[in-house]
Amino acid sequence: MTQIQSNSHKSTSFKLSEQVKALLHEKGYSFLFNYSDYKYFKSQVKKAFNKAQAIAELFIQENQPQQSDYSEYLF
Repeated sequence: MTQIQSNSHKSTSFKLSEQVKALLHEKGYSFLFNYSDYKYFKSQVKKAFNKAQAIAELFIQENQPQQSDYSEYLF
């Protein structure tokens, strides 16, 4: 009898979209991420060395007047 193994326990951190989401979350811009813009930015940075960083920067540049998630907190 062969057992079926599930891959659901595997990490998805190697996916480019997950890396971009994590970078945006780190900087407080997690609300900016959407897949339509992600696909467009991904096509723009084909030759970039660090694609995830380049895409995250494009998200932030595109929405520059937006405040960070952390802007309301006093540090």
